[in-house]
Amino acid sequence: MRRIGIFIIVVFFIAIPSSYIHASEGVGVGRPVPTFRLLDENNREVDFGTLIDRATIIYFTHNACHYCTQIIALLKRAEKKFSREKLRIIGINVMAKDKELVRAYKEELGFTFPMFAGNREDVLRTYRINYVPVLVFVDSRKIVRKVVGHYIHEPVLHEIIREIIEK
Repeated sequence: MRRIGIFIIVVFFIAIPSSYIHASEGVGVGRPVPTFRLLDENNREVDFGTLIDRATIIYFTHNACHYCTQIIALLKRAEKKFSREKLRIIGINVMAKDKELVRAYKEELGFTFPMFAGNREDVLRTYRINYVPVLVFVDSRKIVRKVVGHYIHEPVLHEIIREIIEK
């Protein structure tokens, strides 16, 4: 009987975060993209939702992730191929609490798209970030169209970009 009680308690605690994450403010395909006010590389607080004025990739990353640096190279090429007028890329550094790690990462990898300090429980929970890299593809109407976790191959990346540009 005691094992059943422990099992029920464990299931209960596992179910709470799951139901919380699926609350109306969470990320979900076909739903409006959640946005937050985060610090940029100058320590200015910015609502990154104001930057979603075209097809957008929100890229969750951090400084110590090998796959993330490879994806940065893919995103830089995609930005050049599809043009900044059609595609916006927004980075969120899940290790950074302020400008220091954001600046260091941008300088080390040489990219120019905006990046924000995203080491906040509300952001990580809402976007369900348990690992990086994660890419959230958003159309110009601010609707999430696809979420890809871990690595993505360049042809697949370009295919998804074409889809969100057309929406």
